[in-house]
Amino acid sequence: MMSHHDPDNRKLHWPDCFNVRDMGGLPTESGNLTRFKALVRSDTPNRLNEDGIQALLDYGVRTIIDVRSAAEAEQYPSIFRESSVSKVTYLNLPLEKYYPHVGKLIKQAKTRGEVYCIVLDHYPDCIAAVMNAIGSAAEGGILIHCHAGKDRTGTIIGLCLRLVGVPFDLIAADYAQSQICLKPLYDELVQKVGGDENIGFWSKQTVTKEMMTLMLNHIDLKYGDTESYLKSAGLKDHELDKIKSRLLES
Repeated sequence: MMSHHDPDNRKLHWPDCFNVRDMGGLPTESGNLTRFKALVRSDTPNRLNEDGIQALLDYGVRTIIDVRSAAEAEQYPSIFRESSVSKVTYLNLPLEKYYPHVGKLIKQAKTRGEVYCIVLDHYPDCIAAVMNAIGSAAEGGILIHCHAGKDRTGTIIGLCLRLVGVPFDLIAADYAQSQICLKPLYDELVQKVGGDENIGFWSKQTVTKEMMTLMLNHIDLKYGDTESYLKSAGLKDHELDKIKSRLLES
């Protein structure tokens, strides 16, 4: 089997999205490969033009899981929410419940990696809902997205890849690729706000391998491994098996 884990081989060109990649072709520690056209990550598909929407459909995506907050999804509704494109199922499954006490912890965090760990520890039921939706989705590809496709999307993608045994370094490298993909938007923002010193916490260019490695290490240290974390979040063995079979080449 030939691996295609070079991000250039997995990058998808869907006008006008910036941060779209297939999670296929990544080798696992057991010698398998992740399946192409099973799981795709992206920034908001609301940027897609007509050609982009057609590219998404032609690629076989049939389920879209939007992990933005309900408020974001209401303020900026997905183009697929009331879609006449009957081929696609749209789900809004927020990764957080925005409890005030958790919000305080997040505000105290020094890095985005720390925030991922706080979310995993305090909202396991939200994580479980997204993971279950992946395992139980109708036949076809699944698209996971938030706004930029790096933080909330990165958390779910990291869990999925680690569950099937993709090594830490490859997961972290894929995560960090988002910073490269989103650079044009970052440069626009810097110009708009008058310098990178005026950039807020979540827009800073700190989407580095270390942030994802921090999250994955936290899971192993606190829960044993990713599968144990997901079981503690409420997933059953058969539900985890569904996710694995969906994401791995047979």
